[in-house]
Amino acid sequence: MKKKIYIDFDGVLNTYTGWQGNTELFEPHAGAEKFLRKLSRTYEIYIFSTRNPLLVAEWLTKHDLREYISGVTNVKEPAYVYIDDRAINFAGNYEEILDKLEKFEVWWKKR
Repeated sequence: MKKKIYIDFDGVLNTYTGWQGNTELFEPHAGAEKFLRKLSRTYEIYIFSTRNPLLVAEWLTKHDLREYISGVTNVKEPAYVYIDDRAINFAGNYEEILDKLEKFEVWWKKR
């Protein structure tokens, strides 16, 4: 049985540069198809987004990525791992988290 993983949509699968409305889903990030293809060999992949799951599913189909995805949801379910552009990993040290939070900037905003 494959382990379940969740991948964030905006900023991970697409070329998100900041909120531009419900219907702007951006183009796929370079290498997204190869990334999903490789992951799908070992993992059961779900897409997590605060966007409308139906719009995200349509985007996946439009860009020929749907075959790698087991589902799209806006509910954070239990998983082996989450891949997200806005995540801070907790490693047991609260002071470290506070420091990371103070310095945090999403990758696509870094100069």
